[in-house]
Amino acid sequence: MKVGVALALVSALLGLLGQLAWRAAVPRGSGLDPASLARLLLDWRVLLGLALYGLSTLVWLAALSYDELSRLYPLISVNYALTLLAGHLIFGEALTAAKVLGVALIIAGVAIVALG
Repeated sequence: MKVGVALALVSALLGLLGQLAWRAAVPRGSGLDPASLARLLLDWRVLLGLALYGLSTLVWLAALSYDELSRLYPLISVNYALTLLAGHLIFGEALTAAKVLGVALIIAGVAIVALG
């Protein structure tokens, strides 16, 4: 595997972990008023998510130094599949046929781009 591709996948994984940290911090179904939002911004999971996103960005910049943007960027869409799976396994989110089909189409498109 090329270094740029490996770094792009690491960047995608770090971004996914950041999203999972944010999702864990946000209470579901309650909405966010200004006071809740202020408290949320100081939550350790939100701060962890920000740190992971920052690290993801640095790794992404390193990936770009090895390969073309048009080749690497489609790899980020791996997150759609990983997020669908993680949301289901960790947060009990529904896995519907439409979601699975949509992600399968995205992955198929990425494969076509990668092969081309």
